[in-house]
Amino acid sequence: MAVTINVSVNAGVTVNEQYDATSSPGTGQVTLSFNEFNQNETLNSSSTPPATKFIAEKYTGTQNLDFTALARTALGDTVDASGLKLQLLLLVNLSTTDDVTISDAAANPYSINGTDDVVVPVGGYLLMQFNDQLDDVAAGALGMDITPGAGESFQLVLVFG
Repeated sequence: MAVTINVSVNAGVTVNEQYDATSSPGTGQVTLSFNEFNQNETLNSSSTPPATKFIAEKYTGTQNLDFTALARTALGDTVDASGLKLQLLLLVNLSTTDDVTISDAAANPYSINGTDDVVVPVGGYLLMQFNDQLDDVAAGALGMDITPGAGESFQLVLVFG
């Protein structure tokens, strides 16, 4: 069975600044819109970077992820990302009281930020695109730990290629 995925990546902020006639004499009401830095792209098997496998899950509590055996609850299967690179990570912290910490696993760590942890604040989210710059998933680099506050939940998307 051949499976193709297309990943739509949209990272951006649009700021609208509205001026009334007093602040902008002679022109009436004026709105300035800024979105120049927004990023929109599609990743798939032939893009650079490529995207060929993914998971999208909601988790509760600490997760010790093994990138060679990632369960996909909704699809009832397991993803093995061996030989692929982590291309994109989206983590949404659903907690209203606690941060979520992403760290290298104690054994066979897969590093996304050197050896430093990444903290996603209460109610925040993190979108990271690695653009083919991380290691291939392999025996010595396959694990990541994600730790929310006790009993707290988060959503996670991982895209490999």
